[in-house]
Amino acid sequence: MSRRWDVIVAGGGPAGSTAARQLAGAGARTLLLEKARHPRYKACGGGVPARAVASLDRSIAPVVEDVVQGIEVSHFGGRRFVKRSTDPLAYMVMRDRFDALLLGWAGEAGVEVREGEAVQDVDPGSGGVRVSTDRGVYEAAIVLGADGAAGRVARASGLGSGLAKSAAWELEVTAPETALRRWNGLVNVDVGYRPWGYGWVFPKAERLSIGLVLAPGRGRRIREQAQRYVAALGLAGAEVQEARGHPIRYRRGGERVAAGPVLLLGDAAGLADEFTAEGISYAIESAELASTAVLAALGGAGEAAERYTRAIDRMIQPELNAARAISRMYYWCVTTWPWLALGTSKRVAYLWHALFRVMQGRSTYQAELQRIPGLALSARVL
Repeated sequence: MSRRWDVIVAGGGPAGSTAARQLAGAGARTLLLEKARHPRYKACGGGVPARAVASLDRSIAPVVEDVVQGIEVSHFGGRRFVKRSTDPLAYMVMRDRFDALLLGWAGEAGVEVREGEAVQDVDPGSGGVRVSTDRGVYEAAIVLGADGAAGRVARASGLGSGLAKSAAWELEVTAPETALRRWNGLVNVDVGYRPWGYGWVFPKAERLSIGLVLAPGRGRRIREQAQRYVAALGLAGAEVQEARGHPIRYRRGGERVAAGPVLLLGDAAGLADEFTAEGISYAIESAELASTAVLAALGGAGEAAERYTRAIDRMIQPELNAARAISRMYYWCVTTWPWLALGTSKRVAYLWHALFRVMQGRSTYQAELQRIPGLALSARVL
């Protein structure tokens, strides 16, 4: 089998599998290298926003474990209130099954998928790029680094430096039937963590995904705080099946995520927003932007890296900037005046309508930030 490809994709998560499928579907000879063997556990809450599901052209129904239409907000486990939508906000999945589904779609599209083969080095050159694994060396015109926030491609290529980073800790808990019924169709968002961050409960068919994400530099006590959160939920004695931490990276503007024949996608490029720390939507969107740029470059229309960077800066970065501004404003309020902030957010319907519109893909953070005069300025000042 030939070791020369049009495109090599490192990583079989949502970004890598989606990009590989689109490239192969357009006729590009595509190799996908995945260090694990699917299905494999992935530390992630497993909430896929409705807007991300809508952007896929196939149904994920076979792996959906719950459909969320409500959000319960709490402050360190107390002062709770619930807001509901008439339409789905997010679809709950276990990432092992979800990622395996997307990877299967890539294989069906003609992608050469090699699991259990980790990228060890990436050597860009004028004629393309060489990718080394523990099984051999492959050559391609372009490499897509979709191997996560701690991925090898970014380190080997020198891209992604300077991205902000926060810590997340996630538990998979075998909950009693009463807890499963209590959270069916509902997520919890627990606030009050300084300077920003939140705890979450995401319901699954037979378990609860419970976790905590904290601001950069606040990860030292994350396990201890997560245990207190679990106790506040009344689940201190529940069996924990998995407990893992992982970094989340955030692009804030000028950080390089593409150069020469190497492009970073999704978490590897820091494409998660600082309001919700959600990254699956942006991973899929970056895959679409990358595949468009790569196909144009393979057809002789300029460099993929330049085209991709422009697309990220135009289509995704404004959303990340708006989400960061909203995050600063909201979390500052909820940590400075918690009772006032929670009381206001409970009563002002616009705030929830805005969030629901963004989650469902009917609006954007940027559009919502501009709806109220002075709000964008206030967010930037904070």
